[in-house]
Formats: sequence, C-alpha cells, structure tokens
Amino acid sequence: MASPTERVLVVDDEVEEREALCELLSTWGFEAEAAEDGKHALEMVLTFKPGVVVLDLGLPDATGAEVVRVIREDGKARIIVFSGWHGLRDAALAAGADAFVLKPDLEALERALLTPTPQPEVARKKRQGRP
Repeated sequence: MASPTERVLVVDDEVEEREALCELLSTWGFEAEAAEDGKHALEMVLTFKPGVVVLDLGLPDATGAEVVRVIREDGKARIIVFSGWHGLRDAALAAGADAFVLKPDLEALERALLTPTPQPEVARKKRQGRP
C-alpha cells in the first residue's frame, strides 16, 4: 500500500490513540514513530525526517496550528491534521496543513495518506494566493 520507506510521524497526547495509530500505520506499510507533544514533534521532524506528519490539534504544550506553522517552515513533510475538533479545520488549513481528517474516520485518513499533495512550494503558493 505505502512505499516501504514512507515515514509517518504521529503526534497525539493520548497514549492509547498514538500507539494504536502507529500500529495501524505499520499494518498499512508505513514506518511510524510517535511524539506526545509539540516540543517532541518538532524534535522528531528533525531527527526522524518523516514524509508525513499526522497531527492531533489538542496538544498540552502548543496549539496544533503553531506546530503546523513551524513544521511548514521546513516545507518538506506533508501535514495531515487528524483531530476531533472539526471547528478548527479552517485554522489548521490556514496554518499550512495539507489535509484535515475528522477523528475517528480511519478510511478518510488512509485516503489522505495515499493521496499525493502538491510539492510543498506549490502548496504554499496556493495557500498564499499566488500562481
């Protein structure tokens, strides 16, 4: 299903959800690692170098939008917000997320993971309204 080298960083403060999602991603063929908060997520982006970050918005030390903005500055990882907070969808996308999936829709998450998004520079220009 996924490329054997596709790395996914799961960021969620709920340990059970984080572990379950990492296990599921492994069965889908991804190499998954996890971070429990924004600080560790940003460290893992630098050390693990994921192709995709699956990020919950409710983190104990930072807002999900803040984490999206910092990760987006690097511009390499796709960011999929996977959250139960539907009301924050627009804010997450405005901050730079490539996709928003409402928990617990695992089928939609799988589609988001398997759907290629534009190259980061192209996506950034689109968000800024430039051609």
